[in-house]
Amino acid sequence: MQAKTETQPYEYFDPIFDGTCEAPVDTGYDLPDYCADIQKLLKCLVTPQVSSYTIAGDSLTCQGVCDIRVLYLDAKGDRVRCCAFTQEFTATAKLKGPGEQAVASLSARVEHLTCRAVSARRIDLHAAVAVSVLALVQKQEQLTCGLEGEGIEKRARTLQSHQAVNGVSHQFTIEDQLPLKNGKPPIESILRQEVCCRVTETRLEQGRVTVSGVAEVRFLYLSALDGAAVEKMSASIDFTQAIDCPGAEEGCLCSLRAVAGESSVQPREDDMGEHTSVGVTVRVFLMACLYRPCEVTLLDDAYSVREPLELQWQQGAFLQLAGRRTEVLKKKCSLAVQGAEIQKVLDLWCEQDSVQASCGEGKLSCRVRYTLCLLYADAQGRPLYQEKAFDHSFSAALEDQQAQRCSAAGRTELWEYRITDKNTVEVSAETTVTAMLYSRASVKYIAAAGASEGASPYERPSRLLLYYAGAGESLWDIAKSHRALLSDLQAQNDLYEDTVPQARPLIICNR
Repeated sequence: MQAKTETQPYEYFDPIFDGTCEAPVDTGYDLPDYCADIQKLLKCLVTPQVSSYTIAGDSLTCQGVCDIRVLYLDAKGDRVRCCAFTQEFTATAKLKGPGEQAVASLSARVEHLTCRAVSARRIDLHAAVAVSVLALVQKQEQLTCGLEGEGIEKRARTLQSHQAVNGVSHQFTIEDQLPLKNGKPPIESILRQEVCCRVTETRLEQGRVTVSGVAEVRFLYLSALDGAAVEKMSASIDFTQAIDCPGAEEGCLCSLRAVAGESSVQPREDDMGEHTSVGVTVRVFLMACLYRPCEVTLLDDAYSVREPLELQWQQGAFLQLAGRRTEVLKKKCSLAVQGAEIQKVLDLWCEQDSVQASCGEGKLSCRVRYTLCLLYADAQGRPLYQEKAFDHSFSAALEDQQAQRCSAAGRTELWEYRITDKNTVEVSAETTVTAMLYSRASVKYIAAAGASEGASPYERPSRLLLYYAGAGESLWDIAKSHRALLSDLQAQNDLYEDTVPQARPLIICNR
């Protein structure tokens, strides 16, 4: 006899890749004629950016470009100069299954970098680019929630969970022209640039996800009026994107990733032939995964009063989202220079910022790492460079004690600084960490049941038993051990709870 099963569908996102793949970037660069000779390298800035990605079969291939800017002192040693060029890279991730229906989020960072001037006109660069990839495929599992068969008793449990609704990947390009503000002088050349995306609002409507945010642009440039003076500029570009997403509705929860990909900031000429604005192009990659709350009914035990029953078991992992949590870490960091006096801070920025987060025991724990980069002028007005890595940890109490895991992203901003003595700068840094909190329950449940092969039916003579039950003893265990129907045991003893409230004799009547 094979018991007839009742099933319910459960949708989930299966990660077919969650990790990094590397791409080498090895190049030599000869300075063009318009660039001054190199006396000393100050800083090599390598910014890897994702241009596009393709999925074919079980492989994901990322195409990208590194924006490379080398800051150096010219032959006289009193002016900072920059040579800028690009280098393409390709990285491939081997997926653990077909990825044609996958949604993916990619970001790139520099894992290792060496840069040196082999002559006054040539630079040798070796780097390793790490591309972080999360690729998900939506799958459906049929969960056994009921068994039908004569004489079969089953026990079910109900879990509160979240199941996948839909996942979408979306790409778009932002283009704008930003004028220099506050009477800033025209641009001779851009020394350093930084572009990032920040989502400010996500709205879920019927079959649509609307994402609003800003692309933040910052850059440092040499003034065309004074080739030794540097100027800073920052601006933001608003964007809104409406993405079709079947199944989306107001009650869903959305896990969203927004990453700035290939970007450019190029000086633009005005009618007078001066570079008084910049043209900005930013490629933005979005990945949205939608969930809805649900109840999952699973069978965790069954038996037959007529014949031995063979159970087939399956293991399942069920997600329960606990919401999003944002924490802000404010720190004052001191960066000291050796053998020089800081007369003026030319530029101060943060790079290689990363966040590692975990949750459990009722708290969210975060570890934040970043490098502060300082470009400054000494007492003689010569440009110099210094950097220092920082590592901070902090924790915050959680109201939801069930959350055991989290997926976090963070960004560190520098709000202000001051020169505290002749060779030290004190910096106020603020790291914003946003974490999606969740738990994942691993549950063993019955997938199917049937009579044991070759087993004989139980002998079932009519009998009346008197069983002395202890307080708190499970009625299910009593009925199962005596191969009795649970409903009969409850009715015959006027008990309708799961356990015996107090020690007493029970009547067990086999029919």
